[in-house]
Amino acid sequence: MKALSLKVQITFFVIMLVAGVVGAFSWTIARVQKKIILQEMTEIVILQGRNLALSYSKPLLHSDPEFELHPHISRVLENNADIIRIVVVDRVGIIKGHGDLRMIDSKYVPPAGLIRAKYVTHLLDREDLREDEDILEARIPVIDQDETIGYVYLAYSKQRMREALKEIYNRIIKIGLIALAVGSLVSLLLVIYITKPVSILTDGAELIGKGNFETRIKVRSVKEIQVLADTFNQMALRLEKGREAMREKERMDKELEIAKSIQETLLPSDIPKMKNFELDAFYNPAAQVGGDYFDLIPVDKNRLMLVVGDVAGKGVPGLVIMAMARIIVRDLAQRGESPARLLRYLNVLLKRDIKENLFLTMFCGVLDVEKKTFDFASAAHMPLCYYRHDEKTVYMLPAQAKPLGFFPDEVFSSGLEESRLIMKPGDLIMQYTDGLNETRNAAGEEFGLERLKDLIAVAAPGGARRVLSAVRENLERFRGETPRGDDLTLLAVNLLSADSGMESKGTAESPETITLE
Repeated sequence: MKALSLKVQITFFVIMLVAGVVGAFSWTIARVQKKIILQEMTEIVILQGRNLALSYSKPLLHSDPEFELHPHISRVLENNADIIRIVVVDRVGIIKGHGDLRMIDSKYVPPAGLIRAKYVTHLLDREDLREDEDILEARIPVIDQDETIGYVYLAYSKQRMREALKEIYNRIIKIGLIALAVGSLVSLLLVIYITKPVSILTDGAELIGKGNFETRIKVRSVKEIQVLADTFNQMALRLEKGREAMREKERMDKELEIAKSIQETLLPSDIPKMKNFELDAFYNPAAQVGGDYFDLIPVDKNRLMLVVGDVAGKGVPGLVIMAMARIIVRDLAQRGESPARLLRYLNVLLKRDIKENLFLTMFCGVLDVEKKTFDFASAAHMPLCYYRHDEKTVYMLPAQAKPLGFFPDEVFSSGLEESRLIMKPGDLIMQYTDGLNETRNAAGEEFGLERLKDLIAVAAPGGARRVLSAVRENLERFRGETPRGDDLTLLAVNLLSADSGMESKGTAESPETITLE
């Protein structure tokens, strides 16, 4: 009886444990599914509201907007049973569009009891999403020429969401009951098997209790099972943790490998050949996926845009920002935007889309192979190295602007300037990222800009390739065995032959620059 009582107790405990695990797992799955459905629904409401706001911008400017808005609102309500109401108001809240014409020109009052919706993401300025037990109501501004002229209120029913959740809950309950039944059966069989040594111990104890003192109770097997169970439990725990860690590492390595291959496709595969100019570039990430970015974009048959950027961060986040910047830069370059205007547009777009703790420095220049000019602007990037062949002097042209994606347009553009270099035969320009000058040796000393100036002054007469080769050789020699801490990007261009029709008015004190309007 004692052995049977012990089995019953262990069996009950194990079944309760299985029930708890199954219940917790089912509850977690239900919460996740509910969150996913809510997020999907909120995204649908927001996107539908934005589409309506775009459609209603022009009608809302008319003297009698209700004659255009009412038919469209009626069609939308008729074709979508999930939409409860659509209300279009002007900037002061007077209804200009409604499914019921009797509501026109009255003050719109949102339903009472609405609270800010959960799981809301990606709301733009002046957008709002509120809810109660039955509806989701989005408020989307109607914009015309960057000015809010009214709002669209779009109310969605939660009935379909509740039906979907009910179906999911029923499915989870069925699966949970099946798992509980199977787990309980397996647990019962396991308890019978595990308590078998206890039965042997009980039988021996009963014999001793009856006075059979010659009986020897062999409890070694029980101890071995206990030790073995403890050992296997600990081993299984460690193995599970090790396997999960290995899986996570393999997953991350695979993702980084994919990200690396994506990054390689984003960077230029060939160095273009230009009449009278030599160009060379070098890129080497510190990690498997770097945050540096450079590009060579043909603007037309005579002009080439040179771009060097540095994202504040490595890995996949840096790659995402780099990919965003590349798409925008190439689009603006093909439109013929000047370097300064390109950086300004890029800042506005990045400021809207990237997180506050991320930003990007960038240098952008346009090389005209016919005019032998180089127009450039910089957003807080490293100083441009400019070697004047006739003076045998290297000038560092610093940037005063702020980084991209961090400041609003009025602050960013206040320090943004565009300049022009008129290049002469033998002149050379070089741009780079801070992985060059901030490289440290074993003593903690930085490579620095002064050492870079001296190096360029010696190597520049040999051309762009010679300069980059000399920089890399000296940088590796300086660093020694110290691990690299940042990505390294180098880009150099020098003028090989002179154009007799071009003249320069530069002085010995500073390179000739022309500030563009």
